[in-house]
Amino acid sequence: MDARRTKQIIYGALYGLFWICIFAGVYFWSSRPVPTCYDGVQNQGEQGVDCGGPCAIACIPPNLKAISPTGGVLVFASGAGHVSLLAQVSNTNTGFASPSFDYRFDLDDASGTLVASVLGRSFIYGGEVKYLAAPNVSVNGPVDHATLSIWNVKWVDTPTMGIVPQFAVQNDGPVPSPTGTVLVAGSIKNNDLASFSSILVIGVLKSVGGLVVGTSQTTLDHIAPGASEDFTVMYPAVPGLDPSLTQFYAYALRT
Repeated sequence: MDARRTKQIIYGALYGLFWICIFAGVYFWSSRPVPTCYDGVQNQGEQGVDCGGPCAIACIPPNLKAISPTGGVLVFASGAGHVSLLAQVSNTNTGFASPSFDYRFDLDDASGTLVASVLGRSFIYGGEVKYLAAPNVSVNGPVDHATLSIWNVKWVDTPTMGIVPQFAVQNDGPVPSPTGTVLVAGSIKNNDLASFSSILVIGVLKSVGGLVVGTSQTTLDHIAPGASEDFTVMYPAVPGLDPSLTQFYAYALRT
């Protein structure tokens, strides 16, 4: 093979390699995925993986405190083979709220054997203290104590979820009820600028001396800004119960 033919082959190979590099570069850049807030990669100026910076989701600090009970779970006998449960939980993180978390009441007998479990789902605003209740739970044996577990907590920053709804709830006193039960009436006014659906109202019933002796709850479908709604809760007529001391608490999630 003469020198001229050799040069043609070399130049042709270099020319082909040049265009291969050009096409490969164009393909690489055109097929490269565009950074998003859902790609599982810390990019585009994010403060963490898919959070902070250009992403609407706030980065959760590692020292975030867990949602925790403020005391033990109260257990009340509410009839043959039934108990009611009441617990108070606190979110001490003023800058972060949870629009969803799962919880479970575990009921044990005196030997520590599980008698029943009650599952639930709730939410909590930044810095809020609230009640969780499980009225009239059916059990197959005596209950000595109960515990509360919380898991699967979804966190957002407080501005994303908003502030605690501005409700005014009052006790309007007992009303006639079937024998063996107590029916307590109440009313709620929405002093907020937003409408709310599925408003949970928990009643904490007390004795003459102010001791908590039971809990009941009801749900209101909807309440508009400035509107008022009436409701009632029912509970067995346990000894010493003073319906006039019942305290009501209302909870709703902003949507």
